[in-house]
Amino acid sequence: MINRIYAGISFLFLAAFLFAALFICAAIGGIGADTWGRDEFLRYMFVYTPSGLLIGGIVALLVSISLFVWELRVYANTK
Repeated sequence: MINRIYAGISFLFLAAFLFAALFICAAIGGIGADTWGRDEFLRYMFVYTPSGLLIGGIVALLVSISLFVWELRVYANTK
């Protein structure tokens, strides 16, 4: 019962780590840029960084949410 909560928390931490890595990679990629702004940062974030970071972060976030919802349903059905 509690194992799903801990697994959900672990996947939530993994999603946060992957999203932070995405932002850090975009910031590092834009170090040598002549201009800096929102459009350039978004270009570095979605064009020049690996798409696996974004996809992995979204998948980990969805898994964590589904584990939390699953555990809440199990808890609601036992009461």
